[in-house]
Amino acid sequence: MTDGRFLLALACLLLLTRTAGLLARRAGQPPTVAELAAGLLLGPSLLGAVAPGVHRFLFGPEVLPALGALAELGLVLYAFGIGRHLAGPAGPDRTAPAVTAVSAASVLLPAAAGAVLALALDGAHAGPRATPVASALFLGCALSITALPVLARILDDEGLTATPAGRVSLAAAAVGDAVAWCLLTAALFAAGSLGTRHLLPAAAGLAAVAVLLRTRPGTTSRGADLTLTVAGCALAAAASSAAGLHQLLGALLFGHLFGRRYPVAAGGPALKGLDTVTTAILLPCFFLGFGQRLDLGSAPWDATLLAVLLPVAVLTKTVGCAAAAALAGLPRREWLRVGALMNSRGLTEIVVISLGHQAGLIDRAMLVALTVVALATTAMTAPALRLADRLADRLADRLADRLAGGPQSRTGTGSGSAPATGRESAARR
Repeated sequence: MTDGRFLLALACLLLLTRTAGLLARRAGQPPTVAELAAGLLLGPSLLGAVAPGVHRFLFGPEVLPALGALAELGLVLYAFGIGRHLAGPAGPDRTAPAVTAVSAASVLLPAAAGAVLALALDGAHAGPRATPVASALFLGCALSITALPVLARILDDEGLTATPAGRVSLAAAAVGDAVAWCLLTAALFAAGSLGTRHLLPAAAGLAAVAVLLRTRPGTTSRGADLTLTVAGCALAAAASSAAGLHQLLGALLFGHLFGRRYPVAAGGPALKGLDTVTTAILLPCFFLGFGQRLDLGSAPWDATLLAVLLPVAVLTKTVGCAAAAALAGLPRREWLRVGALMNSRGLTEIVVISLGHQAGLIDRAMLVALTVVALATTAMTAPALRLADRLADRLADRLADRLAGGPQSRTGTGSGSAPATGRESAARR
């Protein structure tokens, strides 16, 4: 490739996804939603339909393999980052009952609903390698996922990380996602995608990973930290692939072990730089590859399937998690926030459904429907969070009116100020 098309395509991709992410953040949305949409628009859904010559020039067969290699590395490092966060602390003791209740609700309710839907569909949207058990496990996994990195970013943007809702939702998402990844592994095994072949190279790779885990970040130079970490991810991914597992599972396990030994806060500047490179440069290549495989213009849309999946996905997460947090004793404002936050699925669900489609567990119609669910639930998280604050304020005002014997704020006998918005109430606390 001597004409520079790969570099031109990479530059166009990065600039477009960066611009889309900035616009999304200004609109109060997680950048992941816009970045994935940009990847879809650069595929046959828009660019290939409007300007097929430009599409072939930028993302033809000479260019896509190189971008695909970057996407593969990005997914491995992304799985490593998820594993590190899953190994984080479960939160303060005072929130432990709420974490237990919310994490159980966030997995059990969506997983049960997904299993029932899969059985009701009776193979209608199953892939060529799906079995009834594999379909039930996979759809349960897809609906129970919470996008931990997106959730952490939303909490940081809204200034809610240190609140009870922030601590509980982060810890519950970590526990729930660990269970969801186990469900995905079980689904792949039930479909015959996993096996026990090539155990010797897998054992050799895991032994090398164990050696790399003995090197503490920060005890060597930044370059050495980065080199050893990426090498460990690659070896773990290769070892799991050699054993018949998906490579992301190996990277996820390596990240979990790494996070247990060296907490995220102790990762050092080199690993923070690695996270930045992964999200800003490598993951857009995955968005592009996903968009190239999914032509929304010719995709088999199933409106009935989407009309069932989306409400089930939203209600089982928001209502189920909010009810669990309320029963665990969180204040009204906090359990309303937990219900809104746990609904975010983001890139993590996109990765999961991409794996399921590649493994032959779902057809294209289910892939499209679950993609819309992932985007919609992520896009509604921030607005739902603000709506939860406004609802908590209104309920608090009504309770104050009843205790005072009448709506003082309406008669002007109160403080004379309008009810505070959710963001202002959060700031005062």
